[in-house]
Amino acid sequence: MFLLFDCNNFFASCEQVFRPDWRRRPLVVLSNNDGCVISRSPEAKALGIGMGEPYFQCQARLEKARAIVCSANFPLYSDLSDRIMRILEDALPNVRQYSIDEAFAQVSNIPPTHDWLSYARALRQRIRRWTGITTSVGLAPTRTLTKLANETAKHCPEHRGVLQLATPEDWEPLLAQTPVGDIWGVGRRLAPRMHGLGIRTAAGLAGAPLDWLRKQFGVHGERLALELRGTSCLDDDPDTERGQIMVSRSLKEGITEASILRESLCRFVEKAARKLRDNALMATQLLVVLRTSRYEQASMLYARCESELLPAPTDDTRELTRRACSILESIYRPGYQYKKIGVILTGLQPIETIQPTFEHPEIRPDPLMKVLDSLQRQGHHIHFANQGTGTPWHQDHVSRHYTTRWEDIPEAW
Repeated sequence: MFLLFDCNNFFASCEQVFRPDWRRRPLVVLSNNDGCVISRSPEAKALGIGMGEPYFQCQARLEKARAIVCSANFPLYSDLSDRIMRILEDALPNVRQYSIDEAFAQVSNIPPTHDWLSYARALRQRIRRWTGITTSVGLAPTRTLTKLANETAKHCPEHRGVLQLATPEDWEPLLAQTPVGDIWGVGRRLAPRMHGLGIRTAAGLAGAPLDWLRKQFGVHGERLALELRGTSCLDDDPDTERGQIMVSRSLKEGITEASILRESLCRFVEKAARKLRDNALMATQLLVVLRTSRYEQASMLYARCESELLPAPTDDTRELTRRACSILESIYRPGYQYKKIGVILTGLQPIETIQPTFEHPEIRPDPLMKVLDSLQRQGHHIHFANQGTGTPWHQDHVSRHYTTRWEDIPEAW
């Protein structure tokens, strides 16, 4: 049996925990650069505010509805997420965090008399009482069915936030009314192909012949059907192997100067390189992305993405920065208002699998990078001078860091 705890409207809910006057009001959270909507309260959803909608497109509607607008406050969200995960880890075995606001737990049906449904309801109430965050809970024998149970519990009030799909009699009626594109693992890429082959519901996918599914969609399609039939066949670890690391950001004000773009790119390369080292990986290829806003006039549109194979696998910030800046110099064109820049590291390899060559006999992490990472984890703001001192983006609606900064701790009078 699997349990999935998923926080409802997580970023928006975090903003409302310490501001009771913001509850039951339209509230949206904007991305890092106040560019687009990344979380919405139910009241904001009722206004028709879409996920990922550019802020400038919905700003007038939000102002008319007197909505609350918040810039992303990730230190607050991360801290509340950590608290929720600790509650789950103390109460359940085999808890695996799937995202900042989701976690799976695998439990045993032995003894069969154990009432996991009641236990999940009690644990959901504990999370609400201790953190102020509301969660939805799904229970089922496979992760795919658990995800479906969770989504159904979240959107159907009659389940009161918790739904268990324990037997085929529980999940088969639900599969018959669920569009196949809503199934976890199908999505926008596979749904059109399945529609073209006559599979329009989850029940149609579950009932299709396994050998035919393997022929049409590979092992992934076969596993989806087995999961929907109640046979767990996904890897015990829901995390997929990291295939690339991307760090990018939209620039709120269009940037034309190459020097400012270079400083931004250096920041992103350092962050991407730190992620490499945190995961004990090295990159063999680097890509730089640069483009204007997609809403510009046709004559002012420009987008380029160039890559370079690295001579040897590396996780060194200095080497990656030097090559990224060289690519930026080759793709930069003056006269455009650039609104997005980013770096992508691909061809990732675990450090322990990399073999030295005659040209590069000393492929190993540089001790200097280890020292810098350690200092940064301790809160020291240390970086290479090529990043400059300013940032070409800003956040106009950041709330207080209620749980991570002493001066922002709420006071009661």
